[in-house]
Amino acid sequence: MKIGGIIAEYNPFHNGHKYQIDKYKEDEGISHIVVAMSGNFVQRGGPAIVDKFSRAEMAIRNGADLVIEIPAYFSTQTAELYARGAILSLDSLKCLDSICFGSEEGSTKRLKEVAKILSGVKGNYEKDLSIFLAEKLAFPIAREKAIKKNLALEIADKNDFLKLSNNILGIEYLKELIRLDSSMEAVTIKRVAVDHRSTVAKGDFSSASSIRSSIIYYKDYLELINKKKSLTKYLSIDEDINDNYNHIITDMIDSVEKYLPVFSCNKIIDNIKKNLIPVDGADFYGEICYSILREENCLDKYFEVQNGLEYSIRKQAILSSGFEELISNLTSKNYSSSKIRRSIFNILLGIKKEDMDEIKEIKSIPYIRVLAFNKKGTEILKEIKNKSNSILINSPAKTRKIKEYSENPIFKKMFDFDILSSNIYYQNYYKNNRELLSKGEPDFIAQCSFL
Repeated sequence: MKIGGIIAEYNPFHNGHKYQIDKYKEDEGISHIVVAMSGNFVQRGGPAIVDKFSRAEMAIRNGADLVIEIPAYFSTQTAELYARGAILSLDSLKCLDSICFGSEEGSTKRLKEVAKILSGVKGNYEKDLSIFLAEKLAFPIAREKAIKKNLALEIADKNDFLKLSNNILGIEYLKELIRLDSSMEAVTIKRVAVDHRSTVAKGDFSSASSIRSSIIYYKDYLELINKKKSLTKYLSIDEDINDNYNHIITDMIDSVEKYLPVFSCNKIIDNIKKNLIPVDGADFYGEICYSILREENCLDKYFEVQNGLEYSIRKQAILSSGFEELISNLTSKNYSSSKIRRSIFNILLGIKKEDMDEIKEIKSIPYIRVLAFNKKGTEILKEIKNKSNSILINSPAKTRKIKEYSENPIFKKMFDFDILSSNIYYQNYYKNNRELLSKGEPDFIAQCSFL
């Protein structure tokens, strides 16, 4: 048995993800795959387009064997903290031979050199960073200059590899492996065809961002029809609303099916037919503004909200007409749109500075939340039980009754927040079919799936 790990969001699971799994197995002789996946909120700042159980099932149906959840405190943060939570999750299993990530670089050689510099293993990065920051340079620019100053000339001068998003995330994975002195090896696979933010497809590959944009475009029409349905008892509407609804679903899938495995398409369709319509940040706009105004005098207690950003957030929560305008009005040369999204969702989810100061220092994840697995996944679970000290969670309802929950404050804090953040997500995800919520909290009702 040779077990490999992948860190992913699968938002949603597309052909590029399938390629990575297949290529990893082929190149490295991997027999079993574990995926550490973001839950219902993701690293770019915002909700996943479909729920975590659906995305976990997409992964299992397309080559993964076990999907575990990255704790929510980590999954919505910077590349550094996201990588920390993901690597901690996989390292805590104590049975993986390697991890694999996609990158624009396609090789770990230069990425490892940067990771060593950032980890303090070589060079004078911290000193040089302080010098560049003293020159009033924005942090990303100062960081890049400090890294390049400590890199060998032939490495530093070769294109802008430090600015590419998947390279950046890969460096953070490698840095975390160094910090933990992990036994897991790291391999990378060159991303196929398109950048993750690209709006242009190539062949059968398209970015997750482009796929989400297409789905959200049609999703807005589905929402309009749902509103129209609610008016039928008051207004005489002749046209066949259900027929229109089905046409929109068909058009939505036609726009993305070339770039998604068959099961991903079918799962999205099945969910929509249950009135579980894909969600995006705009669906939480009302709750975001309410949260901001309720806490208007103490916004700076939330993680990543600092240096006067709290005043701008409060102002724009009143002035902006919608979610995208709110993000746009707050984005500047000092604050990227991703930084703004994360800050705003930290407020919505209630993630405070004191929470992250505590969470980011942990050396292992106290529990492993299982989302889905297959027959080979049961073999991995046996290995985890034999080698890991982390508690496997298959049934969240039973978790609050075990001694680790009551005796370990970090365990309790992280687990309770996983449930809370999911409940916030489900308030919007289930808004068109509230009957599903009447059965209980989805995280307690939806047991991990054996597929």
